[in-house]
Amino acid sequence: MSDLDRSQENLKLYRRFLDAFNAGDLEEMPRVIAPGFTDHHPGFDITGIDSYLEALRAAYDALGIKGELEELSPLGDDRVLTRVRLTGTHLGPLFGFPATGRKVEWSTTEIWRAEDGRFVERWAQDDMFGLREQVSTDASNLAVVQQVSDAVNERRYDDLDDLFGPTFHDNNPAWSVESLEELKGIIKGAHEALDFTVHLDALYPASPDKVIMHITFHGRHIAPFFGQEPTGKEVSWTSLEVYRLEDGKVVERWVQADTAGLMRQVGVPLP
Repeated sequence: MSDLDRSQENLKLYRRFLDAFNAGDLEEMPRVIAPGFTDHHPGFDITGIDSYLEALRAAYDALGIKGELEELSPLGDDRVLTRVRLTGTHLGPLFGFPATGRKVEWSTTEIWRAEDGRFVERWAQDDMFGLREQVSTDASNLAVVQQVSDAVNERRYDDLDDLFGPTFHDNNPAWSVESLEELKGIIKGAHEALDFTVHLDALYPASPDKVIMHITFHGRHIAPFFGQEPTGKEVSWTSLEVYRLEDGKVVERWVQADTAGLMRQVGVPLP
């Protein structure tokens, strides 16, 4: 067989692969992928046909994945170059993010090497970052926590009801809070005593379900607080907070605030 003929056979082999891929035909895959298949794909550890089939099943479950061929070219007598637009729907957990139902698409460029009528090796570069951005809940989680900060600043306490889940729990060494109503009462009391506003210093995602917020409070001591009569003094303190969200609601928070510094400013005797 001439080099040209082998190149044409390899192009036909890839089309067989893509047809099987789009049909979800895992029985056809071993006829086009060799048992010792090696995949050079950043972020994936795939060696052998069984490992590759397992990866395909995961992709079908998570994304209902399909591919649209954009370029198919021979590279010598044993390799083909492909560019494929991949599409799907976010149906299952991916990158640690729960299913969103969103439509997704991303591109991949690949080189396949064939031997004895089957593919034995592949090199792939996928836009995994772009795919992650499409399924990420980071933006929506950040928006929820931003709304929490805005509602506190504007003293819209009842608006917090739509931002917190019913099982909310607060982890704060300064007080014990087991419900949103308790937290709203504490915030309201602090507003009345310190007349504070919140300055958002930093807000960024920490994991698929968490957001970190660093804030600085600025206020004035206008009513009794920590047992101290109002001094009229300007006060400020900082807080580092971690919010955990489920289904777009805050369900847990961890707080490390400079409570000791605030107590010192309002005149509470400290050890």
